[in-house]
Order: sequence, then C-alpha cells, then structure tokens
Amino acid sequence: MAVSLFQAAIEDFLQHLKLERGLSEKSTSAYRTDLTGFAKFFKEVDPRHVSPGDINRYFTSLAGQGRKPATLARKLSTIKHLFKYLQEMSHIAANPAQAYRAPRIARYHPDYLSVAEIESIIKAADDGGPLAARDRAIVEILYGCGLRISELAQLKINQIEFEAGFVKVLGKGDKQRLVPLGEFAKEALEKHLASLDQSRAGFRSSLVFPNRLGKAFSRAGLWKIVRKLVLKAGIAKKVTPHTLRHSFATHLLEGGADLRTVQEMLGHADISTTEIYTRIDREYIIAEHRKHHPRELAGFKRRQ
Repeated sequence: MAVSLFQAAIEDFLQHLKLERGLSEKSTSAYRTDLTGFAKFFKEVDPRHVSPGDINRYFTSLAGQGRKPATLARKLSTIKHLFKYLQEMSHIAANPAQAYRAPRIARYHPDYLSVAEIESIIKAADDGGPLAARDRAIVEILYGCGLRISELAQLKINQIEFEAGFVKVLGKGDKQRLVPLGEFAKEALEKHLASLDQSRAGFRSSLVFPNRLGKAFSRAGLWKIVRKLVLKAGIAKKVTPHTLRHSFATHLLEGGADLRTVQEMLGHADISTTEIYTRIDREYIIAEHRKHHPRELAGFKRRQ
C-alpha cells in the first residue's frame, strides 16, 4: 500500500537520524510523531510524488486546525529534512518542501538579571548556613558556565577539569561541549565538594550536587533551591530556571564576546537560537547611548 511506502521512507529516515547523526530516542520520537501525521494526511500518495502544491495543502489544513506558528515551523523543518534525505538518497529529484516558507515567529526577549542582582543572589547563598557552600556553587555554575538546570542536576565530578579550567557538559541529544570554568566558579566548587566530604562521613557520590540520598536532584528540586535564594535576595522580577543561563549569555555579549563563541558555550545547534540575545544587547547599547551621550542628555533635560 502507498501508506506503507510513506512509512518505509519515514523509518529509513529515522534510522539515519539515529545511527548516522546520533540523535537521541526522544528526538527521533518527536520526528516520528510529526511525520506520522504527515503520512496520514496523504494516505495513498507515494512520497516520491508529493508536490509543492501538496505541501501547501497540508499546511493550509494545519493552519485551519488552529495550529500555532511555532508548531507549523517545527513540522515544516521536519518535513524538509525528510525530503532532503530522500533527495540525497536519489529517491527524488527535488525537495517539494524547499520553497515553502514557515510563518514568522515573534522572537522573545529572555529575562535576565543585572550583575548587581546576581551578586545579591550569591550573597544570599553565602548566608545560607551549613548548605551555603552548596548553594553558592549552584549559582556560580549556573551563571558562570551557562548550564541548563537539568545539566547541572546530572553533572558528575569527573566532568570537572579543575586544572584545565573546563566543564565537560552533556547537553541535549547527549552532545558534549566544553565550557570554561571561571575562577569564582572553580573556588565555589572546590569548597562545596570539600564540605560535602566533611559533612557526611563515608558518603560518596559521583554527582557534583547529590541530594541527601546521594541521588540526582530533580530539575524542580534544584530550581526550588535557586528560587529560595532569589526571594531571599529581594528580587521582585520574574525569574525562571533559565534566567541565570540567559544572564550568562547576555552579559557575555554585552562584554563583547563573539556570537559563535557564545553559541558553542550554550550548546545551541542553530545560531538563530543564540541570536535572540543580540536583540537584548542592542537594547542595552541604545539605553547606554541615551544615558551617556551629551545630545541625548541635553534632549532629556529639555523635556523636563
């Protein structure tokens, strides 16, 4: 049946993603979900006979169902990758989805904290009693290395290269990246690990931040610790599990770091994901210009 031809093409493509490109089970499962819906829409159509007009019909149907622009863009990316693979395998001459354009997605400006606000959180951690070393190390690594909170939860001691000054981070899709370990973060980590050994005789864990049972914290568990410090620091603005990571990226770009370098440190596969921070950077530059340029200052005084 024609559907089986579609399914055979999809299975072949998914195997390619898993074996050749090393995508995780979670990622290939997401691809499968999108492509299964795509195959069902065409029923008996041979995938080799899908035309640009068919692609347009499919997305018109999805839009009519009220699918969000971000969902449509993701599905289009998946479908383009499928047909690109079929083209590379010489099953089709041209990619029928290549010319189709996804709807524009409004990029968001991630919230971030000022350097002073970061310092206030660190001060709150230092006042945390017996767990102060652990709490400070958590903040220093999240902000100093730009880790996702889920990456921090799974961070192991053997991933820390103290002498070389790097952290080997296992990110999305099990892809490893190297992130510099700054002096403050290094010092905080050393103190935390020393206090962990001293406070629990015989207690050993491969994790940098084990819970009281020696297991990994859940993402929510680690975030609860950070959230408590944020409130203690008196910060009223909305802070999410990604805010320290956003602050890491924004402050690097404000300081003149190269966008590609920041992309590598964040572990973004696509530089367009990193580019959202450049918009914040431009806003910062405009604000600084208005605050310090003589003509802007004169204009402000005239408006008073």
